[in-house]
Amino acid sequence: RLLLCSLMLNITFVMWGVLQERMLTRRYPRFTGEYFVYSYALVFTNRFWTLVMSTMLLLYMKPRSSRTTVIYEYSFPSISNMLSSWCQYEALRYVSFPATTLFKSFKLAPVMAMGKLLGNKSYPQYDYVVALLIGVGITMFMTSTDDLRFGYDVYGDEVSGAWTGVMLLSLFLFFDSFTSQFQSRMFQRHQDLSMVELMFATSAFSTVLSFVTLVHTKELGPAYNFVMEHSEIHVHFFLFSICSTIGQLFIFYTIKNF
Repeated sequence: RLLLCSLMLNITFVMWGVLQERMLTRRYPRFTGEYFVYSYALVFTNRFWTLVMSTMLLLYMKPRSSRTTVIYEYSFPSISNMLSSWCQYEALRYVSFPATTLFKSFKLAPVMAMGKLLGNKSYPQYDYVVALLIGVGITMFMTSTDDLRFGYDVYGDEVSGAWTGVMLLSLFLFFDSFTSQFQSRMFQRHQDLSMVELMFATSAFSTVLSFVTLVHTKELGPAYNFVMEHSEIHVHFFLFSICSTIGQLFIFYTIKNF
């Protein structure tokens, strides 16, 4: 089962990454069009489709509702997940896509730190050594490769404020680590909590919050017009959300069972 989870996680998130790169680094239409630059619209669309599909799964599977969880608990991983996505997309204004992708490999250390903080987990010394070696190796690789240096945005243009990109990516690692470890703690504390219920509740919170933010930042109108004018992005949005939802299901299953 663990091997299947690993395989499906790799397949879904590789496809998710390819689609993300297509939407954020290519023009609509290709070569002659304009870029999609609305970060919160991407977050909202992703969470909305996850809500739709998790609702369908909830109605089909009809899992028993958890009697021990309190509704506000779902808001914590929801908010942190939304913020991690936003930090990741905004970082692309200051950091190239390959550098952003490679920077995520630093995730092991903050995940372990967050696990210690939230779940009082203990890790063998071997894990700390591996995390340190991975961090050192990634740092050496990024500093010695021209295409992975900071200071270039997702379109390949040189920009100022490279450290802003580093800060956003660091916040992404923080919020993303918090999300997974808090979900793990919820599964440990609430044995009757199902994967589908957690996905539905967190996506519901995220959909509402990201929509409010979308309206507040006045991105709703321009993003809607962009999507209506470029039909090609409809398929990308849908497949992007499908991959994300399937990936989240396998993440929840892995967290709950392993």
